[in-house]
Amino acid sequence: MNKEVVAVLGGGNGAHALAADLTNRGYLVNLYEMPRFKKNMTKVFETKTVSSIGVIEGIFEMNMVTDDIEEAIKDVKYIVILTPAFAHADYAKLLKGKVTSDQVIVSIPGAFASLKIKKIIGSDPCPVLVDANNLMYDARLVEPGKVNILELDKIELGFLPTTAEAELMPELNDMFDICGTFHDVMECGLALINPALHSGPCILNAGPIEYKNNDFYLYEHGFTPSATKIDMRLDQERKAIAKALGYDINPFHCFPNIRHIEERGEEYEWQDLYRAAHGDIGLTPIGGPNDIFSRYLTEDAPCGLVPWSCIGKAVGVPTPTIDSIVNLYSVFHEIDWWEKGVTLEDLGLTDLTKEQMKTYCETGTK
Repeated sequence: MNKEVVAVLGGGNGAHALAADLTNRGYLVNLYEMPRFKKNMTKVFETKTVSSIGVIEGIFEMNMVTDDIEEAIKDVKYIVILTPAFAHADYAKLLKGKVTSDQVIVSIPGAFASLKIKKIIGSDPCPVLVDANNLMYDARLVEPGKVNILELDKIELGFLPTTAEAELMPELNDMFDICGTFHDVMECGLALINPALHSGPCILNAGPIEYKNNDFYLYEHGFTPSATKIDMRLDQERKAIAKALGYDINPFHCFPNIRHIEERGEEYEWQDLYRAAHGDIGLTPIGGPNDIFSRYLTEDAPCGLVPWSCIGKAVGVPTPTIDSIVNLYSVFHEIDWWEKGVTLEDLGLTDLTKEQMKTYCETGTK
């Protein structure tokens, strides 16, 4: 397998940013988009280039731009899925029967992607699976084929099986800016940043979001004291789930001021999270969302909040605030997110004890 050629699957902000970043680091990139979305990347398919401004600047030539998945992943060691979490199952079905156990699938952000992929691949040959807890770019497409990368962030990774970490980390450290690893992919999924960061501001700012006058900025306008208090409670509930499973997670330590508080052995308060959101140079300029069906809601609810709640119930941890957000989003969207969201069955965790869950998330075997 060729580790110098990386298959990047996806056609959004993050995939464009990653394609530019990896090319800038000296890798050859096979950029793939599904045929039904190919029209959104017409310019990239025509020019075979991705243009980037911001913290990474240049016009970067792709090794390949294709809508043929077998062509994209042929002989490559690393396959990176960089899409909204609700697309993970579609990509798993697409890759099933085409990937080998010698390959590595990295999902950014993970949102329990490894467990979903493992369940769908089943008894077929399964690559090593790696999840990230966050997207490493604050980036937006400014025109077809051109991405503005506002800021680079560090990510943390979880591995399935966990034994693959030692072998793969030297190569992954060259590909990505990594600040740590998790015990396993379950801990990584519980430490996902966005569902506990977006939900408070989105739920309390549904009106401005629906108004669609394009002057709403979530991090600048949405992070009110009340919205931040909701985020704090969401964070506390998922931390309680993690603790019940034997993990000690600190998801918001990506914000420097919160990391410094935790390093002193102190607990941060909602005021600290409020300052973090308002003081982040990469987040404050990001406009929107300007649609109640934004992925800030329609990704975070089914792919983050619902599985957190399901895992909480399985280990005996109540999640009243998480459940309230899911219930209200279900009303907003007229969609039953409990039915459409990621369940224990989707993760391959049905009827497992806590100990069995831990074993499966470490080894991939039951």
